[in-house]
Amino acid sequence: MPGSGQILRRQFMADVAAGAAASLAACADGGAAEPSFPPGGYLDDHIHLTQPWFGPERGPLTASILLGWMDRHGIHKAFILPLVSPEAFWYPISTEFVLRETAPHRDRLLPFCDIDPRALGTHLTSKKLVVDAFKRYLDAGAIGCGEHKCRVAVDDPLNMRLYEVLADLKLPILFHLDNQSMMDRPGLPGLEQVLKTFPELVMIGHGKGWWASIAGGIQQEDLHRHFDAGQVAAGGAIDRLMDAYPNLYGDLSSGGAAAMLRDPQFGQAFLLRRKDRLLWGTDWYDLTTNQWPQLDLFAHFQLPDEAVTMIARGNAKRLFAIGR
Repeated sequence: MPGSGQILRRQFMADVAAGAAASLAACADGGAAEPSFPPGGYLDDHIHLTQPWFGPERGPLTASILLGWMDRHGIHKAFILPLVSPEAFWYPISTEFVLRETAPHRDRLLPFCDIDPRALGTHLTSKKLVVDAFKRYLDAGAIGCGEHKCRVAVDDPLNMRLYEVLADLKLPILFHLDNQSMMDRPGLPGLEQVLKTFPELVMIGHGKGWWASIAGGIQQEDLHRHFDAGQVAAGGAIDRLMDAYPNLYGDLSSGGAAAMLRDPQFGQAFLLRRKDRLLWGTDWYDLTTNQWPQLDLFAHFQLPDEAVTMIARGNAKRLFAIGR
């Protein structure tokens, strides 16, 4: 007769399967009315695969589920990002997990890697050790660093040491900025110091604090909230920094679409003005999600085909040297 541990384990797996089935049905319903997408399709710069213990009510987002969803929505390729820092997610999504899960699908699922900068103060205490760690990931197929989402200031000395290695390796970094991760102040002076110190390092901004910074006159608490509809005040840090630093880019996943739509007149001008600095993405990780405003983003604006193509896939392909 099976023991209580076996019974609990079987029940847990049954709950996971049931949750995944329900979530898949929700995803299918959400994707039933397939939105239009640009000729040639999207390249999604920001997706996270997850594991069964994400929660029985959700179930894991697996590579096979993701590929089916991508097919339904005209997404030809996707960057798969780990979340290695403890504050970044419910549990760590390791680089090793991302490399393993994407290995059979490298024609479409392109892995990133990351190292928590605090490791540079404890174990990876020399530049050579950090270089060797990243080179192992690169040799295994990683093409970028991120999502870099750690409870460390954006210009913390440990982060600066990590950026130096990334610059040497010519490895772009996608970072999440708010009041709990990669922290900075209104106007983003810390980020500016990084950009100034490492002008050859491609940096891709993401997160509430990043997208709040399209506007001027914001306060510290604004770096950790989403904004309602309303006019975007002039003097935002992102435009100022993009003017000064050609190595700075923006990731339109998560709050990016909302940031463009809160003030459509500003969004229209911003998308045109920064068409060569924006990457399209969804930040999908949860099977209960059945709406992705990024999929309808371009329908809200009058953009030339060239601008749509650049944002939807061209900029990402150029930055990461991706062919067809």
